[in-house]
Amino acid sequence: TLNGKPVGQTVAKSYLMLAVPAGQQTLVSSAENDSELKLTAEAGKNYFVWQEVKVGFIKARNNLQVVDDQTGRAGVAESK
Repeated sequence: TLNGKPVGQTVAKSYLMLAVPAGQQTLVSSAENDSELKLTAEAGKNYFVWQEVKVGFIKARNNLQVVDDQTGRAGVAESK
């Protein structure tokens, strides 16, 4: 979710691209756990958020983290 509104689902080797206004943004990714990431978006700037997925007890666990431009673009390039 982005600021409490659903924006999509991811699977392995996939990504979402969102346009957001400048200001405080809250991303939440739900799996076996909820991972919340808050960031302050600046106008005209790109942000890459990596969703790290690990094996959980019943289903996958996840963690959201901002990554640098090079890492983010490489992840998008290897996605479907």
